Amino acid sequence: MNENLLTKEELAVRLNISAYDVDQLRKKQNMPCRKIGRTYRYDLKEVQEFIKNIGKKK
Repeated sequence: MNENLLTKEELAVRLNISAYDVDQLRKKQNMPCRKIGRTYRYDLKEVQEFIKNIGKKK
């Protein structure tokens, strides 16, 4: 597996938010992710870019 992809829990720690908030960003804001089996994995660089641009979309 690609070590650049993070689990929900790993991403939450890196972003200093809860795992619940990661789920909400994925579901409601369409945060970039990859579905692998029954789990979602996140590329930290893609997520950081997404967060940077989240306020610009209006």
